[in-house]
Amino acid sequence: MISGEPVSFKKIWLWSLIIALGLISAYIGFLSLVSVWIGLDHAHQAGFWVPVLVGTSFLMTIFYFFIRITRHLLKYMKEEDVVNI
Repeated sequence: MISGEPVSFKKIWLWSLIIALGLISAYIGFLSLVSVWIGLDHAHQAGFWVPVLVGTSFLMTIFYFFIRITRHLLKYMKEEDVVNI
């Protein structure tokens, strides 16, 4: 099951960075969805649209930046490495 090709330290570091960034984005996305849910749950009150609007816009912004940063890191990962483990 062990491949004969070397794995670079840079790729390990970048994959762990992508995973950490994904976990942080998922957490912030969860908080945004809770904000939307609370806003929709209080639809009978004045100003219920504020948490819905803020949660939705923040959710879209977080995932936009997550996709952009992940694309950049994946392109950077394709470059040749000098140090191999």
